[in-house]
Amino acid sequence: MKKFLLFVLAGIILSVSQVSGQEVINSILKRGEINIGTTADFFPFTFKDKKTGELNGIDILMGKALAREMGVKPNFIVMEFEDLIPAVTEGKVDIVLSGLSITTKRNTKVAFAGSYYHTGKALLSFDSKLSKGEKEVVNKESVKLAAIGKSTSEMFIKTHYPKATIVSVKDVNEAKKLLADKKVNGIVVDYDVCEKVEFSIKNGKLYYQNLSKKTEYEYIAPAVSAKDPLFVNLVSNFIMRVNAYNMQEEIDKIWLQYLNQ
Repeated sequence: MKKFLLFVLAGIILSVSQVSGQEVINSILKRGEINIGTTADFFPFTFKDKKTGELNGIDILMGKALAREMGVKPNFIVMEFEDLIPAVTEGKVDIVLSGLSITTKRNTKVAFAGSYYHTGKALLSFDSKLSKGEKEVVNKESVKLAAIGKSTSEMFIKTHYPKATIVSVKDVNEAKKLLADKKVNGIVVDYDVCEKVEFSIKNGKLYYQNLSKKTEYEYIAPAVSAKDPLFVNLVSNFIMRVNAYNMQEEIDKIWLQYLNQ
């Protein structure tokens, strides 16, 4: 009798753990929509069309495709960059698609379900010498570098140019304005973002190049809660299929479409 009760109890525990282990998926299906966190200010991954005000970018297209595959509606929730990870851990969003790079620190809080793009850091500047990123030129207190606060770009400056003055900004647009107004000497940002910024600043020639070593390349991935292994697996398999496409080709299409905006 005792063995039977233990067997039943074990079955109940297993059943409860399976349900709780699928809480994200169950919640999405029950709601009929998937909550997607994004900043909407990181071209070409996530941004707002200046003419229509609608969200666009690689991450937005992927979010819509994932929702379609799950048979639900996509609900994009625009928030500040620093709020993305907490939003996942607190259950405010089901997934983050916002050009988010994988870091060990972030990975202690959320699961990264695959990677769909990799990039390096660049220093965008009107000064061609500064843009080369040589430490003896950049690593000075007099050099002001703009970077999104608490981002891997800010971390890159602290690691490679600890003496440089960091000007923390909330998004690329703020950094771009500071550079255009000559209030900073340069912007540290993902290499892939530089082309759009270069074409949007008209008062001088800008220079940039990839400064990251291959061991420093950043891998961009969706962030999800680690509480639901089935959802992690679902998103991982989705990203595996996404990687069958040429992501650079898709990014080039977006650049061509928005080059003059």
